[in-house]
Amino acid sequence: MSTDPEPRPGQRITLKVEKFANGGAGFALAGELPVFISGALPGQKVEAVITKKRETFLEAKVEKVVMRSRDEIPARCPHFGTCGGCVWQNLTYNKQIQYKEDIVRETIEHLTPADAAVRRTLPGRVLKIIPSPQVFYYRNKLELSFGFERMRVEDHPPKTPGGKPQRIHFDEGPGIGFHQPGQWATVLPVGECHLYDEQLPALLADVRRFMAATKLPVYNPKTHRGMLRSLILRRGVHTDEQMICFIVQARKKELEPLFQKFLTFAGRPSLKSLLVVEHFGLNDKPDAPKIHTLLGEPAIHERLFDLTFRISPFSFFQTNTLGTEKLYSAIAAADLSQRDTVLDAYCGMGTIGQYLSRFCEKVVGIESHPSAVDDALQSAGKNRIGNITFYKGKAEQVLQQQLKPGGKYAFSVIVVDPPRVGLHPDALSAIITHRPQKIVYVSCNPATFARDLGEFLKNGYDLRTIQPVDMFPHTAHIELVALLQRK
Repeated sequence: MSTDPEPRPGQRITLKVEKFANGGAGFALAGELPVFISGALPGQKVEAVITKKRETFLEAKVEKVVMRSRDEIPARCPHFGTCGGCVWQNLTYNKQIQYKEDIVRETIEHLTPADAAVRRTLPGRVLKIIPSPQVFYYRNKLELSFGFERMRVEDHPPKTPGGKPQRIHFDEGPGIGFHQPGQWATVLPVGECHLYDEQLPALLADVRRFMAATKLPVYNPKTHRGMLRSLILRRGVHTDEQMICFIVQARKKELEPLFQKFLTFAGRPSLKSLLVVEHFGLNDKPDAPKIHTLLGEPAIHERLFDLTFRISPFSFFQTNTLGTEKLYSAIAAADLSQRDTVLDAYCGMGTIGQYLSRFCEKVVGIESHPSAVDDALQSAGKNRIGNITFYKGKAEQVLQQQLKPGGKYAFSVIVVDPPRVGLHPDALSAIITHRPQKIVYVSCNPATFARDLGEFLKNGYDLRTIQPVDMFPHTAHIELVALLQRK
């Protein structure tokens, strides 16, 4: 271990990795200074290079593994360590879920803003983690970027005296793949992936043949030229319905002569949705997509339990279908009754609310994305659910304006499933003002959950249980379901 009293970026140090930190980095100590090491496993001894020096800790990356962990195994995927999708594929699965359970306990104990005596009781509320039913090939959605393997720029002298120098872009190796961490401009072509549904690689192979046959120009994120930008592939695991969605930089006038080329995919028996989406913005995902449906419907369907859901290309649907059924069973463990009125905030396509509707009197969902609300309404109609209502808008605004306490609904149970940043402060305040008997908090980020938990504890709620659920094997992502009860 390094004894240098002033560690600095670029310095190599040898460290023994003790455990994982929240987020998946290995944790070690350089003297008394915490070091978070990307790419390291507990039990390894590594040579690492310091990448950043913070006031109270260091960040580093592995340069060489000096001693392997006894839990280390060979990774299946040839792209492991380069594409950035998996970080723990070289760790046994039993150890992966054990570490995730440990991370939840440590995170809520150390990061919940509460008295020390209260924090010490919180780890005891964490239940044994529920493993994923599938360890490989569990993702029902594949998102890829069109791009180039290599990009370079050359500056040439001006063509005329006094003119501007010429900057010439050279794009080499057009293809489709993933952006590596920190490499937003280029793509890594991926021949195989062990996380995605086993049916999706055949679709991807067809896309590559389509690219070779049509030679449509690939988008360059630096010059903003080219047509093919990104690709979404979806599959309903229980329905076997498949979607191919091309996101392109082109107007309908330019696209119409090309639609026949895209229709070469029409012979696939399970293909229920072939879409081409116009997108001219700088972000990867369009804010207001113009969708052209070339085949079938602008959506596919999936079943959870005995319910059927409509999934459009940009609507959020949990990517691990079988794991989602485990997650929703954990949510239902809140023990609802037929007298309960349930608020489902950040409801997305309304999947949680529709599942819970059988256990309670009424469900009210709130969602800000219009396409998700449309999917929710159509799915609720198809499932013949008459005791569910949806409000379109941001949770904090709807709760402050349309669903105030003392208004149309008295919520006895509030379910929240916010994004990684956690609850908006105004939404959290409004939930506390409603004073529900129970709060079910579904989180994909233990750190922001711990922050929000502190506010609930200060405002009259007890933490009953936290149920971790592994929805994303071989990654550091952790899903949890927390049940809070009003005192």
